Amino acid sequence: MWFWGEEMFMKKIYVFCCSFFILYVSSYAAYLSNPIGNVYYKETDKWVKVDKTERFDIKPQSEISTERASSVEIYFDNGSKLKIGPLSYYKFNNEDEKEISSTLFIGKIRNWVKKQSKEYKVITPAAVCGVRGTDFVVISDKDRTRVEVYDGSVSVSDLKQRNFLVGRGSYIDVTPSGISTPKINKNPPQNLNSSLGDSKMIAQNEIYNEISKSEVIKRAQQELQTAEYQNRKTAVDAFGYRVRMEEYITRPQDNQFKYVVLNTREKRFDFGKILFTFNNTLPADLSNVTKNMNTYYGNTAPDVYLTDVNSVISNTVDKVTEDASGGKMIPDNPLNPSLWTHFFTNYSFYAAGSNEAGENGGKGKLFWSFSDSNNNGVYDSNEFTYLGGIKPTSSVIYPSGEDVLHSISNNTYSDGTSITAEDFVIFDDGNVAKYDDFKLKPGESKNDFIDKLNFERVYKSSIFSDKIDIVFSAKLLKDAGLINIK
Repeated sequence: MWFWGEEMFMKKIYVFCCSFFILYVSSYAAYLSNPIGNVYYKETDKWVKVDKTERFDIKPQSEISTERASSVEIYFDNGSKLKIGPLSYYKFNNEDEKEISSTLFIGKIRNWVKKQSKEYKVITPAAVCGVRGTDFVVISDKDRTRVEVYDGSVSVSDLKQRNFLVGRGSYIDVTPSGISTPKINKNPPQNLNSSLGDSKMIAQNEIYNEISKSEVIKRAQQELQTAEYQNRKTAVDAFGYRVRMEEYITRPQDNQFKYVVLNTREKRFDFGKILFTFNNTLPADLSNVTKNMNTYYGNTAPDVYLTDVNSVISNTVDKVTEDASGGKMIPDNPLNPSLWTHFFTNYSFYAAGSNEAGENGGKGKLFWSFSDSNNNGVYDSNEFTYLGGIKPTSSVIYPSGEDVLHSISNNTYSDGTSITAEDFVIFDDGNVAKYDDFKLKPGESKNDFIDKLNFERVYKSSIFSDKIDIVFSAKLLKDAGLINIK
């Protein structure tokens, strides 16, 4: 992986867990029910995950967000209800004797409004929908809103108060340029369950295919709301350019955690994402798993182990992706084990410029791969395949001297395709670290020292339009326990 290694991810992680209980009495008691996946509720300035309980009362002005493969229902006092789909950000404005009001910032909701009821209103950044008794879906994406009506009728207005009444079996779109006339909807009603999909495939699709700057930032804005660890800092890279780093760690599913880093420089944007998937639900304290992720001492294998890793780094056009699957623990002695070592049955490395972006399901051109065809848990040379059919010509150099943490690795394949990875360990001021720098100065703590360190990887390839240059901090990894400073 582009930054994953034994030294980094065997270490202890401390997971910050926050929960709170809300006591609220109201004549109009809206509540959440039937949460699926990762659903989060924000009343004031804190987010809390909604457990799988029958009822969770919510207050006016509270906010709700859902991650991929997640949904939740809201029931109102008058018998109306709505269902929030995946990757949505919703706000319950109010319910009183006259109306129920909601805001959908992004995502999708389906609404079932009790007939002869109080006024029911859904607001989006582009439109206002008002009804009295109907079944309809609202979809909000950036400045665009779509309303699909399955029963009854919905009055839809744009920001300039232009209005249409949308009847049963029709839909309407609202954009910054205006509101369209209603059209016949040939699609069946959306129960939102189809958008839940296979959580593993949805997560992998995001990793490999969402690489434009707008997609990456949009996803980050959603995930930062519930990230367990976050870090923002500005530093100088190895080439003297200032780079703003934004990093976070989140849990897309109960058996996954993901690390994301965004790099913004004056004239470029680079990012990296790595998704770890395990065979079982992860504990609250991730260190119980990560400390045993590569090696484990015991007579039996650990209950939870790594099965898949998916990663991408990109400059939003060119990208490098890695795909590992079939992870398992291999004993040192099958008859009397005492040490278990992690092993991936399949591992592949891809790269893509704009011409290769659609190959292999969005992963790019396959440069090399490994498959344990004889199932012996050993990396046999005949189990590797390479671009062009033969092993590439490889070289590793230390251009700044072997005492400096700066290396360049190059692979050139038989068809002429080449790829180079240049690695640095740098301080915040851009100076490249030497081994001697790791001797602490008088009065300097390990904690302070690690906070000044960053890692930088630069990829160049004959198929790229530009380099990929990603910098990530040691601080976030330390704060999350992924680097052990003891």
